[in-house]
Amino acid sequence: MPTVLLRLAGPMQSYGTSSRWEERATRSRPTKSAVIGLVANALGLSADTSLDTLTGMTFAVRGDRPGRQMRDEQTAGGGHFPPADPHSPNPEPDYGAPRNPTLTPQGTLQANRWKDGRDTVLLTKHYLADAAFLAGLSTHDDQLAHTIDTALRRPARLLFLGRHCCPPARPVAHGVTPHGPEHWPSKIPLLPEATTAQPTVWTEVPPMTGALPSAENPVSFTARSHTTLFLHASTVTPPTPEPWT
Repeated sequence: MPTVLLRLAGPMQSYGTSSRWEERATRSRPTKSAVIGLVANALGLSADTSLDTLTGMTFAVRGDRPGRQMRDEQTAGGGHFPPADPHSPNPEPDYGAPRNPTLTPQGTLQANRWKDGRDTVLLTKHYLADAAFLAGLSTHDDQLAHTIDTALRRPARLLFLGRHCCPPARPVAHGVTPHGPEHWPSKIPLLPEATTAQPTVWTEVPPMTGALPSAENPVSFTARSHTTLFLHASTVTPPTPEPWT
């Protein structure tokens, strides 16, 4: 069962699953949704492409360098801008970015175009700093594994670690191994950046006692919809790191 390995290392990474609006949290590890999004970018897939082939792969991720949590505070909204329509009978200008949305009868969110209800807000975004992970997507399709690995080496679009502002510090492609998700975390050497000899591994498993349910198996990126997968956490003792590459 071949596994495509992805080296996720960079100054900053961020992997949110349920954050909205002013508070943007991050998981302490990469999510399957983020890894599949990265692969889809490398392959050059459009946002409305079916993800069934990729989501059918079995996900695992090893935290060789857990990093540390950091946050960045930003402001949004505020400021005066000319009206979108200069011939508008209403002289009041558009005001800032859409904030404080209201729910319409159709169940969609609608923001006020004018100053009332659109004051400046503070956004808090959380990141993982100085972290390095080794992620794997396992499949029974050997050709698919090598196609993804080739795309990661020459991606169709820029790759990022969770957010556009988080580029990888090293090439993401880490090769293809014949080991499946049960074995590769303990057999693939630690990354050179590793800070622990016994990293934690999160492995996708069938629903079972002790496995953590997590809504991170993407169905559609355009609709931002996900289904639940189950992850089992454990620790492994991989071989010592390879020379710095």
